[in-house]
Amino acid sequence: MSSKRVTLFRSLHHSVQRLDGKAVLADNLQSLMDRAGEKFDDKALRLVTIHGGVIDDFSLVQNDDVLIAELEVDGSKANVSTAQSANFPLHKCVSHDYQPGASFRSNWIRLNVGGRIFATSRETLLSDPNSMLARMFGSGEDGWHSTTDSTGAYLIDRSPEYFELLLNFLRHGRLLFDHGVNAKGVLEEARFYGLAKAVESLETIVQTEECALSNKITRAEFLKLIACTSSSTNLRCQGIDLAGVNLANLDLKNINFKYANLSKCVLTCCDLSHCNLEKTQMKGAVLDGAILQCAYMPRANLEGASLRNCNFDAAYESKVNLEGAILKGACLDSSQMNGVNLRLASLKGASMKLCGLRFADMAGTDLENCDLTNSDLRDANLRGANLTGANFSDIVAPLHMSQTVN
Repeated sequence: MSSKRVTLFRSLHHSVQRLDGKAVLADNLQSLMDRAGEKFDDKALRLVTIHGGVIDDFSLVQNDDVLIAELEVDGSKANVSTAQSANFPLHKCVSHDYQPGASFRSNWIRLNVGGRIFATSRETLLSDPNSMLARMFGSGEDGWHSTTDSTGAYLIDRSPEYFELLLNFLRHGRLLFDHGVNAKGVLEEARFYGLAKAVESLETIVQTEECALSNKITRAEFLKLIACTSSSTNLRCQGIDLAGVNLANLDLKNINFKYANLSKCVLTCCDLSHCNLEKTQMKGAVLDGAILQCAYMPRANLEGASLRNCNFDAAYESKVNLEGAILKGACLDSSQMNGVNLRLASLKGASMKLCGLRFADMAGTDLENCDLTNSDLRDANLRGANLTGANFSDIVAPLHMSQTVN
């Protein structure tokens, strides 16, 4: 168990006035008691929070907690509430939610959801005031509590996997899915907990996934999906069929198009930055003038696609990944591809005239019969590339590079 840093005081009065505090490190409850005795030259009988809760489990202690040490002075118990003489009556500081033997502390709450323990702050659980969790752990007459387990954690008989995602949503307001998590299952849990904002976002996600599994959708239907999605929600369009649909000039940032069918789709001047296009079918698609910064495109099929004047440049140290992509016969003339990852990609017969390819990683790339006229290949990595029949006329490159390829 890792050590925790705690500040100890000999009385509530001392803690309020910040008198004679002792900072200590301990890795278990007994060592914390021993350290308290050493610091105050008296045996520590027990430790309590400033709200009156008795610490009987080291897992309840957090870094930078303030605790009061109840000391044995001359064989008798010291009065922790000596602050009464200084108008700091202890009973007024005791949490109304504290019950002997429970793990409910002033601001930290432990939950046992389906057998998994979660620790979170009361503020997080109250962030949606109309939710079931807010009613469980809110103050006042409307508050109610679940049964606790043997450690004092509150029992909730629901799925821990889905609860973790919703707890993170309460913390930062975003739904971040792990691989394989069922959005419909999360939606049902969000409805159970009464998390209205999460329900709204999840209904959009589920609707999108259902559309992706159905037949090809139209531009109007796709625009409707985008319009009803909040800016903080990543639209999931895995496997969606948009073949031949005209989506020109749209802001499509952050959309997950993995496995989607975008063959012959018109994406002229679209913003596709940060999109997931892994293994996406884009054969014959038109992407002239598109923004593809930070796009993730390994093994995407762009055979015969038009990508003139596209921006692939690395942004914020995140490079476009086109590793293993199929770009046979594609046109990338005048595109900015500085720093792009094209390892093992197939560019056989592709046109890449006037391309910016500085620092591009093209190791093992198939460049057979590729036209790279007037392209900037300074600092590019072409180790192991197939250069058979490639045209390097008037390239911008160091002398040793030019001598190698001519």
